[in-house]
Amino acid sequence: MALKASAVPGSSSALDMIKKKLQDAGSPISSSPNPAPSGMAASELNGSRAVDTTVKGLQSEDSKDKLKDANGDGNMSDSSSDSEDADSGPTKEECIIQFKGMLKERGVAPFSKWEKELPKIVFDPRFKAIPSYSARRSLFEHYVKTRAEEERKEKRAAQKAAIEGFKQLLGEASEDIDHNTDYQTFRKKWGADPRFEALDRKDREHLLNERVFPLKKAAEEKVQALRAAAATSFKSMLREKRDITANSRWSKVKDSLRNDSRYKSAKHQDREIFFNEYISELKAGEEESEREAKAKREEQEKLKERERELRKRKEREEQEMERVRLKVRRKESVASFQALLVETIKDPQASWTESKPKLEKDPQGRATNADLDPSDIEKLFREHIKMLNERCVQEFRSLLAEVLTAEAAAQETEEGKTVLNSWSTAKRLLKPDPRYNKMPRKEREVLWRRYVDEILRRQKVALDEKEEKKHVESKGRNSVDSGRFLSGSRRRTHDRR
Repeated sequence: MALKASAVPGSSSALDMIKKKLQDAGSPISSSPNPAPSGMAASELNGSRAVDTTVKGLQSEDSKDKLKDANGDGNMSDSSSDSEDADSGPTKEECIIQFKGMLKERGVAPFSKWEKELPKIVFDPRFKAIPSYSARRSLFEHYVKTRAEEERKEKRAAQKAAIEGFKQLLGEASEDIDHNTDYQTFRKKWGADPRFEALDRKDREHLLNERVFPLKKAAEEKVQALRAAAATSFKSMLREKRDITANSRWSKVKDSLRNDSRYKSAKHQDREIFFNEYISELKAGEEESEREAKAKREEQEKLKERERELRKRKEREEQEMERVRLKVRRKESVASFQALLVETIKDPQASWTESKPKLEKDPQGRATNADLDPSDIEKLFREHIKMLNERCVQEFRSLLAEVLTAEAAAQETEEGKTVLNSWSTAKRLLKPDPRYNKMPRKEREVLWRRYVDEILRRQKVALDEKEEKKHVESKGRNSVDSGRFLSGSRRRTHDRR
């Protein structure tokens, strides 16, 4: 009996407690979910299908079942007599529902063990209503697995009912709630209401703040609107005072404003703040004006700089065009004067002093062109003379190559002179050619000697190469003869041995 008494838990779930408190307060519970017994019955009926097969199989084998209950009172052979008595009593579904109701009433926890909970339920008549030991355990196992979800559903339902009740309480207490209401103030007046106690403090504070926050926000917006209007009016008053500048100070200005209604409409603590804001606005305006003026000046400077650059570029382009024109005119003038030199100056011995008057008489004025300096004209003349001299030298050297041949060099006079060792002998052969006369007299013999030296040098080089070749060939023949002598000597010595 002591064991049975200790096994009896509290008989009300969390949802039942919430409902009871709400009913005591006279609050409707239409928003709460369906009652727990009906929900429990539905889940028990669903669970009965899962173990129905086990119950039927065990009923057919009651005579062979040797398992005993946990209390050791008899074996499972008595289940056949129990099942016969059940025919006239509750149905199998009702027995299953009652068995699960017993588990719930006895406080069997979710996921609990069979051996741990057995002492709590073994003496209950509803325990015996299930005839088979294995069917009882199967029902127990199914119950503890599904009970966790049922408890979560019950707790959610209870929480929802408590929240609805507290919201209803807030609606009834709306006249006592304003933007200054806090949790402690609300608790002092409404803390005794069951709907207040039915919810946790954290949730109560959250729901109360949701109700107070819009009121507080509206009050703050109203205060801000009034303060903004007062600030606008106060700053308008300051703007009308022409003597207030960005360097003005509140201590020296406030006495002159006291009689204005807009001064009085602003709060005492806001007046100096509004004044400082107005001064900051004046300073910001002045700084903005300075920035705009500076930007305008910089833009003007940039524009002037662009204009200067444009003018400089235009001047450079004009200078470049003029330079090109001068260069073209100079080139044309040089070409024209060179043509005049070719037409007029054909003697490589001509001098500038003698030729200048002759060139200046040109009817086309090519020697007096304004695009050519006198120094340039003289320079072109000397280049022309140099070219004539080079041409005469080339022609004279060509003449030397044509006349001073190997055949001519082999012919000697009675005195033993040839064209290579006697200038007079060579001159007799060269004189009939016009190229001889074109060459200046003092340079003819010099060029002849240079040409003869080149010929003799070439002949000497060729002779040296020929002698070197003969020497190498002679040395080679001597080495071959020596080798043959040594080889013959060795053979004779070998034969004697």
